[in-house]
Amino acid sequence: MKKAYLVDYSKCTYNSCGRPCIKNCPVTLTNLKNKGKKKGNPAIDFKNSSNQIIIHSDVCIKCGICVQVCPRNAIYVKNYVEEDPSQEKIHQYHEGFRLYQLPTLTNGTVTGLVGPNGIGKSTIMNILSKSLKPNFGLEEELSWQEIADLIKDNNIRNHFLYNRKVSYKKQVLQVLFDQYKSETIKNILHHNQSHPQYQKIMDALDIPSIENRYLEQCSGGELQRFSIANVLLADADIILVDEPCTFLDVKKRIDLAEVLQDLKEDNKAFLVVDHDLAILDYMSDMVHLFYGEPNTFGMISRVLNVKNGINTYLNGFISSENIEFRESKIRFRKTVSGRTWSNARVFSKWSTLKKSFDTFSLTIHPGILYENEILGVAGQNGLGKTTFFKLLTGMLKPDEGVWEEKVSISYKPQYITKDFHDTVEEFITNFSQKYIHDENLLQQLYEPLGVDTFFDQSVSELSGGQLQRMYIAACLTKDANLYLIDEPSAYLDVEERLKIAEIIRSHTKRTDSTTIAIEHDIQIIDALADRLLIFLGEPGINGYTIGPLTKQDGMNEFLKSLDITFRRDQETGRARINKKGSKKDVQQRINNEYYYIRMKKE
Repeated sequence: MKKAYLVDYSKCTYNSCGRPCIKNCPVTLTNLKNKGKKKGNPAIDFKNSSNQIIIHSDVCIKCGICVQVCPRNAIYVKNYVEEDPSQEKIHQYHEGFRLYQLPTLTNGTVTGLVGPNGIGKSTIMNILSKSLKPNFGLEEELSWQEIADLIKDNNIRNHFLYNRKVSYKKQVLQVLFDQYKSETIKNILHHNQSHPQYQKIMDALDIPSIENRYLEQCSGGELQRFSIANVLLADADIILVDEPCTFLDVKKRIDLAEVLQDLKEDNKAFLVVDHDLAILDYMSDMVHLFYGEPNTFGMISRVLNVKNGINTYLNGFISSENIEFRESKIRFRKTVSGRTWSNARVFSKWSTLKKSFDTFSLTIHPGILYENEILGVAGQNGLGKTTFFKLLTGMLKPDEGVWEEKVSISYKPQYITKDFHDTVEEFITNFSQKYIHDENLLQQLYEPLGVDTFFDQSVSELSGGQLQRMYIAACLTKDANLYLIDEPSAYLDVEERLKIAEIIRSHTKRTDSTTIAIEHDIQIIDALADRLLIFLGEPGINGYTIGPLTKQDGMNEFLKSLDITFRRDQETGRARINKKGSKKDVQQRINNEYYYIRMKKE
C-alpha cells in the first residue's frame, strides 16, 4: 500500500501559520545542515508562482511530521493500492475503470467473491455470462475466439471456447418486469419442473406462497426469491448469482446457502457475490478477494479457502502475494454489551397494538423505548416489521391500542427509488426541509457517508449503494427525536455497512435522539443495536413481538426460532454459522448461548 501526502488548499493558511510543515521537515533540516555542500531538493516548499505549499512525492520520505504539525490539518495522507500493470488486464471501460484477472470456475464448487463496491465484481459476472465482451484494453472489438486466445488460464479459456450454458441472476431485478410481462410466477417456473431439484429449490425459497402472483405484485424480497429460483432451475453448467441476499431475511439467506451446497453435487460451477460475510462463508467453499481503487481499477487474488480468505479480506493483507490493500484491520466485538437500563430515562411506551388485514394480523406487545438507545428489529420477512414502522409514523392506524407519543419522526423506508428528477443535494434538502450546507453536517454526516462527492449528480444516475447512502443522509439530516431506519445495509459493501452502523450510533448519541432500525445482517445488528425487538409468527399470516430484550436474550430468542447457532471467529470476531449437530452447535445450545458469550465485562 502506497501513501500520498496531499494538501487541502481550502484549509491552508501559509501566510499566517509560520509554515511549520516546511521548517520541521527532516529533508529541509538535512539540507540546512549540508549548507555549502551539494544542495538537496526539498520534500516540501512554497511555490511563489502559484502561492501554494507543494509536496514533492519523489523526495518525500513519508515520515508524517508535516501532517502532525500543520495547525489547520490542511495536510493529509491518502493511502492507495498500487496498480500492477504486469497483471493480465481483462477489460477497460471508456471512462477509465480497469479490471485485471478473472476468477476460477470449478465444477462442484461454490466460489464466493469478496470485495467493496465499484471494484469490478458485477463486471466479472457480465463477462462470464457473455453479456459483455472483454476488450483487454484494446480499442477494437474482439471475437470470442480471439478473446479465448488472449486468456492464460485454461479453465477460463475453455469457458469462452466451448458453448457452456450459463444462468445469471443479475444485481438489478427491474429487467425481469419486461422479460416476464403478464405471467405469474407459477407459469414462469413451470417450464423447469423436470429439474431434479425442482421441489427442493421451490421449498427452500418459499415459492409456493407467491406462485400465483405477477412480478409487479411482488415485494423486493419476493422478487429476489423468484429471480434466484429462476436461475437455479435453469438448464446450465455455470450459475452466476450477484447479491442474492438483498431484501432476504436471515432464514431465507440460510436456506439459500444450504440449497446451493446441495446443488453443487450436480457438478455445476457456482460463482456468488454477496456482502453478508456470515452467509457468504456458509454457502462458499472457496473465495476470491477483490482489491484496488474503487471506480478506478480492480484486481483479483488467487483462490483461497473460505475461512482464511474472508479473514484475509478483513485483515487487509494477502500474505501469499505480499499485498496490503487496507491500512487497518476490520475487527468485531466478541462479547455482548453489558449496558444496563435500570436507570435509563424512558423515551416512550406503547400498549398492545393490533392491526389486521385481509390475510394477515399483527400484534405488537407492550414495550418501552429509552432515550439515546438504538433498538434493533429482527425477524423473518412477512411478520409485520415494516407495518410496525407505519403504525409508529401514523401512516397506518391500529385497530386496537394507541401510540400517543408526540414525537418528531424521520423515516427511511425499506424500498428506495430513483423517482426524483433532480440532484442529490435537492433531494436531501426537500426530504429534510433544512439548509444542508452546514459545516457540522458536512463533517459528521456527508463526508463520512461519502455523499458530498456526488451532491451535484442526478438521483436517476446513482448506483444502489449511492442511493442507499443518500437516503440515510437525508433521514439523519432531518431534525427529529425518533429515527426509523428500514434495512440500512442493503446494497452496501462490508466496510460501508460497518461505517453506516457507526454513523447511526454516533448521530443518535450526538443529537440526543432515539433510533429504531430493521436489519437482516446479523453482524450489523450486533454492531448497531443496544437492545432487540423480535418478530415471530407465521410469515404472511400472523406476527407478534417479544421484547424489547437485551441483545443476549433477544438474539437467543431469534436464533432459537430459526434453529441455528452462530459462533465467533477467534481471529476477527466475525459471525460464523455453526453446522447443525456439530460439537460447537450442541455446546452453545446447552449453554443457551446462541451467539453471544455471556461475560461480566467487555
